[in-house]
Amino acid sequence: MEYTTLIVEDNPIALESLQRTIPWKELGLRLVAVADNGCQGCEMIEKYHPDIVLADIHMPEMDGLAMMEAMRETLSDSRVIFITAYEKIEYASRAIKLSAFDFILKPLDNDELCKSLKRAVESLHKDRDTARESERRNLALRRFRLMSALTANMSDEADSVFLGFASQVPRGFFLISAEAEKGITGPMLQRLEFMEIPEDVEIVSTVVDGDLVLYCGLLKQTDTWQILARKIADAVSQNLLELTIAVSDLHTDASQLRTAYEEVRQTLLMHVIYGRHTAMDFYGNQASYSSRMTRLVDLEQLCGKMAQKTDTITADQVWQTLMEKSGGKLRIVRIMLMFFCTKAMQEKVDTSHWGDSMDITVYDITKLETLEDARAWLNRFFEELQKINVPANSTLVRNVLEYIRSHVTEGLMLENVAAKFYVSPNHLSMLIRKETGITYRQHVINAKMAVAKQMLGDTRMRVEDIAYAIGYENYISFYNVFRKMENMSPTEYRFSKCGE
Repeated sequence: MEYTTLIVEDNPIALESLQRTIPWKELGLRLVAVADNGCQGCEMIEKYHPDIVLADIHMPEMDGLAMMEAMRETLSDSRVIFITAYEKIEYASRAIKLSAFDFILKPLDNDELCKSLKRAVESLHKDRDTARESERRNLALRRFRLMSALTANMSDEADSVFLGFASQVPRGFFLISAEAEKGITGPMLQRLEFMEIPEDVEIVSTVVDGDLVLYCGLLKQTDTWQILARKIADAVSQNLLELTIAVSDLHTDASQLRTAYEEVRQTLLMHVIYGRHTAMDFYGNQASYSSRMTRLVDLEQLCGKMAQKTDTITADQVWQTLMEKSGGKLRIVRIMLMFFCTKAMQEKVDTSHWGDSMDITVYDITKLETLEDARAWLNRFFEELQKINVPANSTLVRNVLEYIRSHVTEGLMLENVAAKFYVSPNHLSMLIRKETGITYRQHVINAKMAVAKQMLGDTRMRVEDIAYAIGYENYISFYNVFRKMENMSPTEYRFSKCGE
């Protein structure tokens, strides 16, 4: 990339020489303007915001040092190189105090000046690479925090939940969720980066369980939020074709974030159960489905009753009931299996104790293409249920484990967490090991890896950024832990599990 340069020099011969003899293009520079005194230089600085300023010190009206002092804020990210025929220590001292990049004496040696300009370019490269890296990591962290806020239990700090992923508390917000028949792919997400969005709306996007979710925070007025929602949904549709899109209701309280998420999930669910009627729908615009919604509630209650009997009921009995109530329709079977699975998880054991094999089994519900597939899935699910025999944990241990899952980006030192629950580290460590069979440290690692695997589904996030987002200081440490637990690298996992 080219960096812009401004020359401020009152000597016309020296100015012409600089313009003609310096290989600006070879150095990666573009000369945008020249000025012959400090006052004119200030005007050019305000107009062009140059990356590099080459300025004489002694000039009429305003010298170069005074010019830089007046423009210090505007030039905070620029590189200023002073040139002067006067070798006075006070000049050099003032230039240093003003954070000048270099100080070169006249008569100018072009090689020396070119070397100084080259160092300035390298310095700008380094700063901008660092800024881009910081911005990328910050974006990955914001996406993770949004995902966490949508999926984790709300904490006592619900009022400040926006501060984790939004730049400011909005006047109101809504969520948009989009699902594609074959999942949200990497190329889809890349196109999303170039989407045009309305002004005064802050958007943070993430991928949760294979669906795209956009948080839309309204920074000013809220009375036209539905118009804005349609514009954003249209932009998403134009960039990511063949989508079903759901929009939540408008909310103003941070504690309603999970409510908004449930609204878009329920709206998408209607499309799954009853087929696709429109490309986009608002939550609450389904009055015509009221009788069907009653049926949906009835099906959920039926699945809940069966889930309470998982110790006595058989897979064949559950399947027979599913077929009777669904009429053999695969869409209805899928959703009843999800209801049954969710209720069984709640009845059987805390979800924190479910292994990866169960997670994969549950996820496979979305991939069922035939009734035979669904029957086979139900048999596998019952096999997994038989493997679970976890003793009930004390309230303290349950709360600590929930705290770990909700704060995976933090250090989670045993001493600090124990202090939050007013117990000694040794006692907490011993209690967790006794009740769960694994150490506190392993619970922390498990929580971080579970989040990492979820984040790997969002192919916009570099693996290095994911490591940073879940609290690892370097990629190598994260890589080693992930490979040890999964027998594959994070990148291999992304390709094998996420299809990208």
